[in-house]
Parts: sequence; structure tokens; C-alpha cells
Amino acid sequence: MILRKLLILLVCCWSHYSYAQYFQFSQYNYTAQRINPASVATSDYATLSFIHRNQSTGADFNLASSMASASFPFLSSRNGTRWGGIGLTLMDDRSGVAGIFNTQEAALSIATNVYLSKYQTLSFGAKGLYQIQKVNPAGLYTGMQYIPDRGFDESLYSGENFNQLRLNFFTLSLGLQWQQVDRNNNRVAYWSVSFFDFNKPQAFFLDSQAQLKSTAVAAVGIRVYKSGPLAFTPEVLFTRSHLNNLFNIGAITSYELSSSPSLSGRVDFITKYVPGRSGIIGAQFHKENFSVGFSYDFPLFKKNIGNLGALEVGVELRGLVDPRLKARANARRKNKTPERKKQPVTATRPKAEQNASTPNTLKADSTTSTQPKPIPALKENLQHKQDSVLALAEAGKIKHEALVIERVTLHFNFEFNSANLDGESATYIDELAEALTDNPHLSIKLVGHTDNIGSARFNERLSLQRANAVKTRLVEQGVDPSRIVTEGKGIHEPLNNNETDEERAKNRRVELTILYN
Repeated sequence: MILRKLLILLVCCWSHYSYAQYFQFSQYNYTAQRINPASVATSDYATLSFIHRNQSTGADFNLASSMASASFPFLSSRNGTRWGGIGLTLMDDRSGVAGIFNTQEAALSIATNVYLSKYQTLSFGAKGLYQIQKVNPAGLYTGMQYIPDRGFDESLYSGENFNQLRLNFFTLSLGLQWQQVDRNNNRVAYWSVSFFDFNKPQAFFLDSQAQLKSTAVAAVGIRVYKSGPLAFTPEVLFTRSHLNNLFNIGAITSYELSSSPSLSGRVDFITKYVPGRSGIIGAQFHKENFSVGFSYDFPLFKKNIGNLGALEVGVELRGLVDPRLKARANARRKNKTPERKKQPVTATRPKAEQNASTPNTLKADSTTSTQPKPIPALKENLQHKQDSVLALAEAGKIKHEALVIERVTLHFNFEFNSANLDGESATYIDELAEALTDNPHLSIKLVGHTDNIGSARFNERLSLQRANAVKTRLVEQGVDPSRIVTEGKGIHEPLNNNETDEERAKNRRVELTILYN
């Protein structure tokens, strides 16, 4: 009797695990390595993601699938260029009554990049996967376990041997992926082709000569509409496994919640259709370092006993990887040794342009060097100017006015329509925060500026965000926020005519004034 039930369950699962071996999650952005192993080289962020899917069937049992993924990009320590990546996936899949049919797998992916242009990359990837499939009858009982007037006792021997219903095999996969991003590093178009299990291992319970069929997966997407916070991106995912062709067709509608750094985020609305299987709706919320989403599959136009409804929940954590920052941190640690202290240490700093001094500026200001200053030199310079101010105060030459200690224009290499700081800028701000911490009588005024593209109102808001981005970084490093004043001037005080990309880049800046109170 139990063998008959097992055969029925295995037949019900056959399309999921045999002829259609390679099933896809509906939120496949959380399972990118399952679409293409080359995906591990397509982002500067290290990621850790998890997704769970629970699918109901007409056979009165569920298909429960869970997958955890991790990826890490390889970046050049010289210029920060992403040249490759590595990834790991773990999956557990259970179906049938009491999860009688189990599949576990572990896979390692590695990929490398070829840059076709500044914003286009072609990625090549490979993956090795080890999978275990087995029948687990622990939740079922036979007549040998039945005790009259008492019921079933699972501790008794069932009379059946299922050791032969276990498979272990290794597969190899290859993938190729192209993508194009915009100046803010958001993906605007991509296509992907991959071939899984091309080594065709023996992977069937009852036929030792049968081989697992290879699977081909193709994906394409392009952002066809972008206006303000709204964007629309159609996508198609095609999976061919043995004799089955499966399409996932639809679109992602994205809406930027706010351009403010503190409230930034994006909501994606998922609307897709899998012919012959189901419709898909869902929503995802994304921030720079965090994503969470859910989706629901439902029968559409045709009832499929293999999928009467499926709920998916996914989550992802991300962190930007920049080896240049790590190299600088290591250099600063080395500089603390006695041997290194004897050598001059120059800290990386954004390009600085000294503004003309004002009547309240000390005379030393007019000769301030535009070259990067080491941290010790910056501290000593600020301390020297404070001493000069105190001397003037004691002589009665100044009263109750905040004097300008130093004024510089900082070009933080802001990208168009962005308030994000690059690695070199963050390093300089960290050094400045250290100098300010050691000089508690100093305060700072930050004035943000933009180029002339876009409305004046939008640019005023963006310029203030740039100033606040610098302030936020200083506060994170321990500077009292009451010592920092921010202002946004937008397009109203350009350094040039904004006629070329180079000129506009120079206007995307923050002017920093250090004051003695």
C-alpha cells in the first residue's frame, strides 16, 4: 500500500523534478545564479539573499522550496573596476505528504567581465552543482506499524527498504550575460543565455542508464520608459528543459519613493504571466543595502493541478565592496607604527579649489595650498589658525564674530542626479572629522551646488541633499551635528557656463567653510 502511494506521489512530482528538472522562482531577481552563473560579476555589491516558495497542488500536498544565495564581486584595488565575482547557493526542496520527496543542492559559481564600454559589460560564468535526491518515508506508515486498538507506532519497522531511492550527482553549467547601466549604475537593459547540466549525469531512481537532460535558460529585459520617479521594464524569461518550454512574460513597474538620502527607496510592482500555468503579482521594496519582496502565483485562464497557488517571500542584504577603501584603511593602520611615522603620509582628498578670502578671513587663508594635506598637517594647520585667532582676540581686535579658518571647494565627483559620495570623498571626510573632533571650537558650513540640467526647484533640493550627505558622513564619524550648517544653492552659483560635461561636472560640488566660534 505504501509503495502504491509513493508511486502516485512520484508521478505527481515528475513534471517538477524530472522532465522539467529546472523549475524557476517567480521572484528570480533573488535567485540570479539559478538564471545565469555569470550574474555574480554584474554588481559592485556583495549580496546575501533568501527566498522561500510554498506551492499548492491538486494532489493535496505542497511543494516547499527554500534557497539561500551569496555573491561577492572582485574589484581592482588600483581603480575599483569590477573584473569578476564568485557566488554560492544552497537549496532545499521538499514535496509530497510529510515532505516525502527531498532534494538538496549546493552550487559554486564564478565569473569574469569584459568591458565593452563605460556602461556596458559582458560577463562569462561557470557553475558546479552537487545535488542529492531521496525518498524519505519517515512521515508515512505501513500495516506492520499498526497495533490493534492503539493505532500506528512509528517506532516499529515499516517492512520497506528505500535505500535504493537515493541519488547523488554533480552537474556543470555555463552562462553569458550582457548588461547596460546608466550613470547612476541602475540597469537599463540586459540579456542572458545559460546552459545547465550539460554534462548530463545519471539522475533517475529506477533507470540507471537514463541521463539528466540539459536545460537552456534565456532572459531579456529593457527599461522602455523613465519619467521622474516612474519606470517601466518589460522582461521575458524562457526555460527549456527536455521537452518542456516555459515562458515567464511580464513587466516590472518601478517607483522611486523619494530622492532624499534619508527616505530613499524604490518600490517594484510585479505583473507577469506564465502560459499554461499561472499569473503572477507581487511587490518588492528596495533600499541601497536591503530588499524585501513577496509574490503570489494564481491559476489564470487554465487550471493546472500542479500549481493551484504559490506564495513566495524573499529578502536580500547588500553591501558595497570597494577595495580602495580597505587599502587606505590598512595604510592608515600601518602609519601608526613608529617606522611609518617618520615618513610623510599624504591622505587622499578630493580636488580642492581655494576661494578668494573674505574680509573676515585670516591672512594665512590666502596662501592655503590646494594640494592634499595629510591628517597631521591638517590638524596642525587648524590649530595654528586657532592660535592666531586667540591672539587677535586677546589683543581686542575681534569681537563676537565667527572667523573663517579655511574655505575650500570640494569636488566630490558626484554623478549626474546623485548625492552619493565616492570612496575618495568619504576618506577625506573621515579625515576632516578626525581633525574637527580634536578642535572642538570649530564649526562647519556646507553649501551644495548642481549643474544646470533640470528644474531650479529640483536642483535646489538635490544640492541640499549633497550638503547633507557630507554632514551625515561627518556625524557618523562623531562630529556633533549642531556644529554643522547645510545649505543648497542649486544652479544659481555656477563656476562656469555649464556648456560641456566637464564644466557641468565641476558645478556638482560642495563648498566647505571652517569657522572659529
